[in-house]
Amino acid sequence: MTTFALRRLGQNRPILLAYGGALALFAVTSAFSPGFASANHIRILLIQASFVALVALGQSFVILGGGIDLSVPWTLNGSAILMTLFADGQNRPLVWVIPLLVALGGLIGLVNGLGITALGVSPIIMTLGMNVILSGGLLVYTNGSPTAAAPAFVETLATGRVGPVPYNTLIWLALASLATVVLTWTAFGRHLYALGTNRMVAQFSGIAVSRVTVVTYVISGMTAAFAGILLTGYVGQAYLGMGDPYLFASVAAVAIGGASILGGSGHYLGTIAGALILTVLAGLLPILNLNTASLQVIYGVVILATVALATLPGRLAVTR
Repeated sequence: MTTFALRRLGQNRPILLAYGGALALFAVTSAFSPGFASANHIRILLIQASFVALVALGQSFVILGGGIDLSVPWTLNGSAILMTLFADGQNRPLVWVIPLLVALGGLIGLVNGLGITALGVSPIIMTLGMNVILSGGLLVYTNGSPTAAAPAFVETLATGRVGPVPYNTLIWLALASLATVVLTWTAFGRHLYALGTNRMVAQFSGIAVSRVTVVTYVISGMTAAFAGILLTGYVGQAYLGMGDPYLFASVAAVAIGGASILGGSGHYLGTIAGALILTVLAGLLPILNLNTASLQVIYGVVILATVALATLPGRLAVTR
């Protein structure tokens, strides 16, 4: 276990480059807008980055195992809408509403995982189909217009702070620490990397590849659902489409953080840096008088570039 942990932590060059890029981008943005580096604005950046990073936490596990989760937008959106409807602006129901919705997110992930492992449906088709089902179901359930506001306690979780540190960021750091421990020092982490590197070899070596795969999608569903709860507290209400920006943002954060989009390499520590880069970049675009929709173009370029780089060695080997 120790050797594995050292090897995982030793492959840190992409992670260091990602953090270096985040710092450089922050410095450039601060040069254009000095107020960008103020303590208050840094708190806002951390809160905004946490939403991307929470969704990307589950996405990291899925991608490391060689899959992808395209159902995160409406898992997040569904959690947000149902939380406001069930709680109806009151704090007391949150005692059961929050655990229920996180569990519901896990159930969505369970269905995704079983569809992929038991039925043999491709991850893209399975999770995209789930996303469509969730969006249609929520549109019918809400008649296309959810109106309930977020309870005060959720708003406090999303925007309050302990001293200079937002509650939101503390929650994120706790989950990030747990993810780091799981990926670096547990048997599940070893099995996940083995699965992402070569599924067939992992299966022959005795790893329960189906179980590991299902667990990654359960984690992704739970983190997306929890992110939806916190995001609702941040904006004050749930609305249709609020999860859409987090699909490609979560994948891009994983890729920018140095993970292979095809699985088997990377770490959530790198994903955190990727989330920070995307958040700072989102703040830089308006300063440069660029449409924030340009960020979607950047997501696409990053994802295509990482896929191309990941498959390049194989293509070169074929041509030789």
